Amino acid sequence: MTATRAQDVTVSPAPEQAENIATLLSFMEAHEAKRGTVPAAGFFLSGAGEHDRVELNEQLYDVLKQAVEALSRGQSVSLSARDQEITTQQAGEILGISRPTVVHLIESGEIPAHVPGTVRRKLYLSDVLTYRDEIRARRNAFIAESSARYGDADLEDVDALVAEAREAQ
Repeated sequence: MTATRAQDVTVSPAPEQAENIATLLSFMEAHEAKRGTVPAAGFFLSGAGEHDRVELNEQLYDVLKQAVEALSRGQSVSLSARDQEITTQQAGEILGISRPTVVHLIESGEIPAHVPGTVRRKLYLSDVLTYRDEIRARRNAFIAESSARYGDADLEDVDALVAEAREAQ
């Protein structure tokens, strides 16, 4: 059984937007004819405010172009967002720990994982990033608490504090 987490969105062309869609498609096609298929930096989405503008990368441009082409043909467009799966090795690289340590964290239930095939564990990137953020927050809280509690400690007390920190993990 494959574990998937997805969110699907479907957009159908609105008849009153046909002219806007055609204009957008024409703009995209003219740009590609003039400059090639890869968009150069300079495609932006703009809002109503003067500073409401964000640049589109190549991947977003391609998604937008495919959606506009389909809408211009009167087709509905479905966008399916799925969590990216990564390996235990990739998770270790993100977390700055070894692959066996990632496996230990999975087996202890600290990080969720699944086995989509028969052998190899997979993790969702979002779960690994959440775990990383939780670890950072716990580490920062410990440092803040230790600073407040032992702010006046002598350097000789550092070894004892380090040992206490290791036990707390």
